[in-house]
Amino acid sequence: MYDFSKEISRFHSDCVRLTNSQRADMRQKRETNLTRIKSGLADLDKPEVLEVINQGGYAQRTMTQPPEADQESRYDIDLGVVFAEDDAAGAKTTRNWVRDAIACKATNMKNDPETKMKCVRVIYADGYQCDFPVFRRRETDNGWQYELSAGEAWVASDPRAMNTWIDAQVSQKSPETSGSFQLRRIIRMGKFYSKSHASRLNRKFPNGLVATAIFIDAYVPIEGRDDDAFRQTLRAIANRSKHDAVYANGIQVSDEKDIDRAGRLITEAAASVNELDQLDAHEATETDARKAWKKVFLHSAFNNGVKEAFASLEKSSAVGGGAALATPFIASEAVAALSDAERVERMEASVTARKESGGGKPWSS
Repeated sequence: MYDFSKEISRFHSDCVRLTNSQRADMRQKRETNLTRIKSGLADLDKPEVLEVINQGGYAQRTMTQPPEADQESRYDIDLGVVFAEDDAAGAKTTRNWVRDAIACKATNMKNDPETKMKCVRVIYADGYQCDFPVFRRRETDNGWQYELSAGEAWVASDPRAMNTWIDAQVSQKSPETSGSFQLRRIIRMGKFYSKSHASRLNRKFPNGLVATAIFIDAYVPIEGRDDDAFRQTLRAIANRSKHDAVYANGIQVSDEKDIDRAGRLITEAAASVNELDQLDAHEATETDARKAWKKVFLHSAFNNGVKEAFASLEKSSAVGGGAALATPFIASEAVAALSDAERVERMEASVTARKESGGGKPWSS
């Protein structure tokens, strides 16, 4: 496979992983709402929160930027809030306490906080989303035991176990032994890939924990080659059945709604593998790689090399080098509206045609 690993690593760093400012903004929104919860509960004369627990992609360090074509799409942060068992009321009532606490301290919010089946949700106009799962805890001989407020019931739950499991999978399966782990990068790129194609098709794909578990299960480690590791991981996903249940830490995390969502991911994975397999050809070029990866991730970042190539040929032509054969093409107004990739292709074809016809002198002479 054409080695595009450096460019894929750069794409992950620049376009997939959250930027420092995005992470700081998420943290600030989380802390603001946590302050609202604690202060609001006191004003409403409700029990205090004893503990908070980071959950989801933020805690697992797998959050991603939104797709390029859908910058307003939501990306969220989960923070569990824990009450003492003796202080908590019914499952839904306790969730409503949290919702009311946020609402009474944030009267100027564009969107009112909502009580969902398993959390209280705050949605911001710029796409950020904060989810607050609600727990109660009691002390046992084996330590604290937690129950999640789910619908009308309290359900046994270990809110930290999933984070621990994912961290273990990342460190054990990745070829690196320390530092940045390949599997975590593959999970991030997989979640970004799912969001991007979901946006393109305007259909739902697996998200959150389900998507993370699918990419962990399918992961194929290839040291030093994030590009090929991602391709082979997509190949493994393409060979799944959409009816396969998805497990994380021994717990089934998929349900009925995920069957069709997984089916869409499987279909797109198969199509992307077909694109990337063309890069196994001996004559594959960087331009071929950029075209293929752009179809995979649906991102203009893969145009950059094309722009650089075009600029290089323009510069060479200006000093009368071999690439000066492209001068009539560069000067042509007919190509002004073409995409960068099309311009480079046609420019190269123009150079080849002039060489074959013996037209090696500058046309201006």
